[in-house]
Amino acid sequence: DIKSAQEELDLAIKGEIEFNTEFRVVWPNDDVRYIKAIGHVIRDSKGNAVKMIGANWDFSKDKKAEKKLKDLLDITSEQNNSLTNFAHIVSHNLRSHSSNLSMLTGFFSEEKDKAEKDRLIKMLCEASESLDETVQHLTEVVQVKTEAIDKMRPVNLHETILGVKKNLAVLLKEKDTTCKIDVSKNLQINAIPAYMDSILLNLFTNSLKYSSPKRPLIIKISATRKGPYIKVNFCDNGLGIDLDRHGDKIFGMYKTFHKHEDAKGIGLFITKNQIESMNGKIEVDSQIDKGATFRLFLEAIDN
Repeated sequence: DIKSAQEELDLAIKGEIEFNTEFRVVWPNDDVRYIKAIGHVIRDSKGNAVKMIGANWDFSKDKKAEKKLKDLLDITSEQNNSLTNFAHIVSHNLRSHSSNLSMLTGFFSEEKDKAEKDRLIKMLCEASESLDETVQHLTEVVQVKTEAIDKMRPVNLHETILGVKKNLAVLLKEKDTTCKIDVSKNLQINAIPAYMDSILLNLFTNSLKYSSPKRPLIIKISATRKGPYIKVNFCDNGLGIDLDRHGDKIFGMYKTFHKHEDAKGIGLFITKNQIESMNGKIEVDSQIDKGATFRLFLEAIDN
């Protein structure tokens, strides 16, 4: 801090500012201390600087208390963000689980064939287990964490994609969907499991919701290394989005681009915020009646 302190001193001598600064010094025991300095320049009758009267004092305790307060405010802000995300995830994502369970129970109640009933029971058990896992992940979102890195952990991308796909099995089958997944089985990313479930659920359900009535739905998911990121391409052949009209607000809250009764305009807003909270980013390419490609850049883990 010598350079900045000297610059302020020079400006005070010139009469351009009052000398009031802070700087750090290193004690003989290598302890860093914070010093506050205030001074008043005494001048002669011609305005020349003659001397300076002032005081220096150690305010390290105040600085440490200020840092502690800032850390507490950061934690509070992080908790509020986590709670907001939690509320959004519950309302937005559990709807997918409930729809899947509702359809399965409906099929089960109408089915007469025993073998088919046994298969539906198995699917209901899997759906129930997936719901339980999602609730466990959501619980993690609201845990008190002092640093964002505490939330991040290695996540197997391939297994996460398959898990979400399984949760939506009935809905995907109803749309006669073909899923092409080109992701290494051992590929890991640094992420928050609950957020990854939420992001993929939203992308899958958007593809289902905005599929084209002219053709069977095809979803393609691939992943490649891109610098410090794993780039995930999530593509479909659905209705597409007019980016000329909506490109600047596609990730905005309560923004919808199709006249669909279930369109809430919240999913992509949540997705973008969740990806950015994990040090990532999201981009989109789309053409009307051709489909959409979302590019997710997620933090890579070096093996």
